[in-house]
Amino acid sequence: MPSLSTKAIRTSSRLVLVVSIWVIITSGNGYAFSLLSWVPSEGDFALGEWQGGVIGGYEWEDQQTTTGNNTTSVLRNRFDEDVFLRNNAFYLMDPRLLSGSAGVDLDFYQENDKLNGENKHQDGTLIGFDVNTTILGQMPYTGILFAHRNENNTSTDFGGQTYSLNQSIGGMATLRQDSFLREAFPYFSADVYARQEEADQSTTQFGQTFTVNETRDVAGVDAEKGFQTADLDFTYQFANDSYTGSTPAYSFITQWASLNYSLDFGPTLNRRWDSRISYLTRSGNGVDESFLYADEKLRIDHFKNLSTSYEYLLTDTDTQGQQDINNSLTFQVQYRPFRNLTNTLTLQGAYDTLSPAGHTDFVAVEGSSDYTHSIPWGGNLILGGDGRYEIDQSHVTGPVTALNEKHIAPPFFGPGIGFNLGAPFVITSTIVMYDTRGGGRLLTKLGVDYITQAQGQLTKIVILPTTTLPIMPGDPLEVTYSYVVGPDGTYSTTSLSGDAGVTFGWISLIGAYQQSNQSMLSGVGAQYLYSTRQETGQLNLQKDWEWVDARASALYEIYHAQSQSVGVFDYTLQDYGEYLTFRPGWNTTLNLDGNEMYTDYTVQPTRHNSDLDFEAALDRFLSSGNYFTVFARARQAAETDYPTETDYEAGLRGNFRYGKIFIWPWFSWINRTYGPTKTNDPHIMLRIGREL
Repeated sequence: MPSLSTKAIRTSSRLVLVVSIWVIITSGNGYAFSLLSWVPSEGDFALGEWQGGVIGGYEWEDQQTTTGNNTTSVLRNRFDEDVFLRNNAFYLMDPRLLSGSAGVDLDFYQENDKLNGENKHQDGTLIGFDVNTTILGQMPYTGILFAHRNENNTSTDFGGQTYSLNQSIGGMATLRQDSFLREAFPYFSADVYARQEEADQSTTQFGQTFTVNETRDVAGVDAEKGFQTADLDFTYQFANDSYTGSTPAYSFITQWASLNYSLDFGPTLNRRWDSRISYLTRSGNGVDESFLYADEKLRIDHFKNLSTSYEYLLTDTDTQGQQDINNSLTFQVQYRPFRNLTNTLTLQGAYDTLSPAGHTDFVAVEGSSDYTHSIPWGGNLILGGDGRYEIDQSHVTGPVTALNEKHIAPPFFGPGIGFNLGAPFVITSTIVMYDTRGGGRLLTKLGVDYITQAQGQLTKIVILPTTTLPIMPGDPLEVTYSYVVGPDGTYSTTSLSGDAGVTFGWISLIGAYQQSNQSMLSGVGAQYLYSTRQETGQLNLQKDWEWVDARASALYEIYHAQSQSVGVFDYTLQDYGEYLTFRPGWNTTLNLDGNEMYTDYTVQPTRHNSDLDFEAALDRFLSSGNYFTVFARARQAAETDYPTETDYEAGLRGNFRYGKIFIWPWFSWINRTYGPTKTNDPHIMLRIGREL
């Protein structure tokens, strides 16, 4: 049997595109006549409302990246012919039996690239579709089937390119409260689901290709039951993740179950009990870990101004046979003798077993007060204070592991921009960080994706702008590391804080002070004790006029930390923010936004960090939803002894519509410098299309 050649398939695809364009453009408002001829007779299968169109696109980019004496040049010319067609609310025999929507998107692209003087041509078809069907949609028991696919090919910073494919298929069965089980289980509802997800990504950057292909099988159930004064929720999920690509292939299985229960009771429903229990296991490729979380909390409102709460919290983490069990008890009394004064007393204790390292425990008492009062000229006076005394006992023979500590990648990557790990005295050689975007678990590399910086007794993670994973701004991250718990003995921690401020309609001034001191009571290891002090002052201004909305803020902070093991760590921080919106009329809005932050580390080795960010945008709204936006941004992050990151960006984007024809122009220019690496990237895109 003869087979079709690639050329024949491409020719057929172009023929389908040409015919589709001819049908859409020539049909005009009469498209309903031709499409109605496709509708089967009543009682069989009926199509719903059609949506669709064609889009022609052109993209030009001239990206020049220089690193030292090496230059990477990318001159891109790309044409896209995009056909999309969708039918909403089709049904079989009766909408109450089966209804749904389906759409397909075909993007035929041809791209000519000149890479460092070498011509490269590629073309193909990016296929996307979206199918959703609902079975017995108006019944208390409903089924949903779906399938989605999205394919994309985009350029990245510093001359890279990323191809991605995301697709999923699955179904869900829903049981509502008024189902046939309502006599036995009133107010009971549940969702049972199963799906398979595939996420393939290949990024080429700096001559290297990084590929991650993930397949994820997920099944689970979400159930809830309502009572007259109580609610019960249950969740169970099973996930099987498999990874292939440039990194060694691996897979693991995760199971998670949780049970939540809330009850209001008492003669006037003045008592509330909240119970939260969660259990997770993960296994595969040498990983064997489990996590148990149980939180039991009772709150009693004795009077309108007096309440007490009681809480027991248990966490049990088991990793490769190393178990950490933490039990904590908290008792709290809150009393409001006056409407504007709140006093809180807290008693707390905990016992933490760190197998096989040993155990720690503590007891603490804490008191706080918050006071507000109106003052002349429409202002308010704010006063607050807090004091805590804690006694810790530590009997640990070695470092302790913090497992999968959760963090979020910063919105911008640059020198000095990052996040601190939660525990002090981290052993930096033990740090392992994963990017868990999309439910995955991608291993990052020190010196390639991130670096570490000492912040006194704490450790900061700084994401590199040239990360090859790549880590994206805002990605969820999990960090596992070991740290030294502290001394072997008994020590105390005394903490004091206070704040005071005045606020008016357009101005507020707030000052705050915090300090914490640790003292050895018995035992050894005083070198791991530390003291901190922080003083902060902040001024905020804001004013709204008919045409103008203006805000400004200024913050000054002094921080001091000291310990025998790391010495003194001091810094001063200045943070200034400005925001202005100007609405002169004519459907025009001008937005100006700026932020400047300066940090000076004043103890050897001294260093200076600055983060400057300025943005401007002009929005012009025309008739019939047409608009265009002109924007510009400048950002610089610098730190002593590290390369400076500088970004400049300017551009224009718009949306213009004339009847069924729409035009989307887009232009941007980016100039980026990170140490010896420099990128200049002008980029133009124009898309013109017509809807059905």
